[in-house]
Amino acid sequence: MSSDLLHLHVYAQHSNHQESFIVGNKEALLELRNLIDKALMQGTAASGKFFSSDDEGYEVYVGMVNDQDVFNSLEMPYTEQFGDKNDHSMFLNLKNDPNAPYDVVTIFENTKREEE
Repeated sequence: MSSDLLHLHVYAQHSNHQESFIVGNKEALLELRNLIDKALMQGTAASGKFFSSDDEGYEVYVGMVNDQDVFNSLEMPYTEQFGDKNDHSMFLNLKNDPNAPYDVVTIFENTKREEE
């Protein structure tokens, strides 16, 4: 395992009221903070490349959503699934939008990937 890589693990909640964890080396946590700062300054989203402990790379996207209705229309972040497919039974914010919940990827559609 290379020590110069940005090693970061992001563990999502299994279900509501459970913990989530972000764990990484110092360099990765500083880069994550930089992405958060960039998203705050740009008012939209930022992305960066990180590595899990097996040195497999992946993109992390940090987004800021100012519109509460847009935020409420996103699917819940839980990994728990009921039945054979995710029927979004944990989604509470449906309101009058028959197409909700939306995949969180929709808020990152215009995010440019960082140059390597």
